[in-house]
Amino acid sequence: MVSCVYPFSAKTRYKKKNKTGVSLLLRRITEHVKAQNWFAVALDFLIVVVGVFIGIQVANWNDEAAFQQKETELLIELKRELESSINTTEQKGNAYAQAAAAGKRSLTFLADEQSCARECWPMLIDFFHASQWQPIEVPRATYDELRRQGLPQSRDIIDAVEFYLAQNANLEAPNRELPIYRSLVRQLIPLSVQEYYWQMCWDLTGGVETYVLDCPKGVTDDVAARTVDEIISDRKIKRHLTEWIGYIWTMPDDLSEQNAAAELAIAAIDDELERR
Repeated sequence: MVSCVYPFSAKTRYKKKNKTGVSLLLRRITEHVKAQNWFAVALDFLIVVVGVFIGIQVANWNDEAAFQQKETELLIELKRELESSINTTEQKGNAYAQAAAAGKRSLTFLADEQSCARECWPMLIDFFHASQWQPIEVPRATYDELRRQGLPQSRDIIDAVEFYLAQNANLEAPNRELPIYRSLVRQLIPLSVQEYYWQMCWDLTGGVETYVLDCPKGVTDDVAARTVDEIISDRKIKRHLTEWIGYIWTMPDDLSEQNAAAELAIAAIDDELERR
């Protein structure tokens, strides 16, 4: 089979044709000037001006359409990012609620100043659950890309997203450092207990942490009692546990309010997309 090779591309042919048209128009203008046909000269000049104007306008319309399309794509991606953040934040709120409840039970036990007798395993697990920590910073890459390009054009979207990000920043900043309690209590828990905990009392699926409150006993009663006694004996434990639980006790509600702000941002994006 013989392939055909064309000497010029479509773009090249268009340029040559356009160049030919301009040459013809210039030749006509020259002829009209020589003939002093000023009406024809004015008409030719008007044709040139109108042609240039239409060409610029079409180019502007094309640029504006491409700009609008790019913004639409980024807004859709921002909406997905917010929806994903809402789901992740809700899961982390539930995890912090579990940790706070375990910490509160631990503080009640410490306040009673009584031995756990032969039921020390649940208390040991509560001490461990209470030490759990998760980062709560939300992703913002898509929004930052929009702002880099001078978008969104909607002030409502900007205000809603900025409010949402400000709420997260206020919660996230003091949460960047691991709690002191976490380090103190885990230094006192035997490695064998920690290994068992990660296998049987904690789960990570799809990036979601869950804590098993009724975790089956993993060590003997003597080991559990001895470990709990060591935790009780360290007076710094109670102070730092109190500080930690006092901080995270409202975390689920705070994260829920953050999600409500994200929902408002999504609503603003939906309103803008519906107008397009």
